[in-house]
Amino acid sequence: MTKKDAHNETLDVLVVGAGAVGGAIALGAARQGLRVGVLERNAAPQFDPETTPVTRVATLNSASMAFLAELGVREALEQRRAHAFSGMYVWDANGPGHIRFEADALGVPALGWTVELAALESVLWGELEAAGVALYPQTEWKTLDRRPDRVDVYGDHRQPIASARLLVAADGARSHVRDYVGIPFTGHDYDASGVVATITTEHPHQDTAWQRFVEDRIIALLPLADGRCSIVWSQPEWPAAEDTLALDDAAFCAALEQETDGCLGAITATSPRASFPLTARHAKTYHAGRVVLAGDAAHTIHPLAGQGLNLGLADARTLVDGLRGPARHDPGAETVLRAYTRARRPENAFMQRAMDGFKLLFGTQAAGLPELRGLGLRLVDQATPIKRRLALRAFGLD
Repeated sequence: MTKKDAHNETLDVLVVGAGAVGGAIALGAARQGLRVGVLERNAAPQFDPETTPVTRVATLNSASMAFLAELGVREALEQRRAHAFSGMYVWDANGPGHIRFEADALGVPALGWTVELAALESVLWGELEAAGVALYPQTEWKTLDRRPDRVDVYGDHRQPIASARLLVAADGARSHVRDYVGIPFTGHDYDASGVVATITTEHPHQDTAWQRFVEDRIIALLPLADGRCSIVWSQPEWPAAEDTLALDDAAFCAALEQETDGCLGAITATSPRASFPLTARHAKTYHAGRVVLAGDAAHTIHPLAGQGLNLGLADARTLVDGLRGPARHDPGAETVLRAYTRARRPENAFMQRAMDGFKLLFGTQAAGLPELRGLGLRLVDQATPIKRRLALRAFGLD
């Protein structure tokens, strides 16, 4: 469908935001024969396989990869350096506790995949182009007119962009669509930042994701296809995060090596660093009229378990599945959006509370608590049925 066609007729679905969640929703809807458009304020996503991996990465669980396979993009993503990892090791710096998960023990080929977001977004964009979706890169909306049967979207000077029976806000944690339609949210700041970088280590990562809790800090090392690791280093916003960003490369590598207890030997090189604030947000409802929220526009959580994008893709899958059958005749119907909200909001709220609980548990150093944590981790590590059930839930295998 061309932009001109989209101007002249009402789309079934218009997605605002061409990130992974928005792209997946748009592609899923298009695969069902719906008329779909995607509005993106930035340029079309690009990925250069000749470049080294960048700091914008995520971990996908089995459920997310199965959804991407249904959309027909998994193979292309795996050809763009998506890296399967088979192990995860979590340990506490202030106690004797640790827990290890292995794919072989669970009878699965992988626990998860580390993917570069640029690769995932560009693969989805390419498939959207091939599917004839009306694409609007470098286009910003200014006003929305919400009508009983559609939403009209305008640019500068009330210039019409598109109309759709369902508008999907997948425009991130600071969603302008969510704010424009007045959907309230609750939440809190963690008063912490996530420092990200790509590092080279003395020893191979062993296809394992590593995570260590160090008082009020959490460090995660995610294995990449080229043998390096992407890190997410959560630490208090002031002054720790700013001080960490200000370190030169040698000092940063030394500090990181100490923080990881040398689990992969010396840290020998690092990319430039970046940081992002850590917040928890949750919309009180996921829809208003014919506008629906998905991904970070609806919820954000602490990144300690790498579940953010997986929750967003679960939103996408649920919404796309809800557009099958009779719902195709009116994707923006109240019944469709209520069912989506009922399915996703409790699950996302549970995961948000769970991540807050883990952070509080490992961030508290009251007398005796590190020992109790250690005992609990060891017991779970040794209790095969409990450990298996926990792993199946965490890695999207259930």
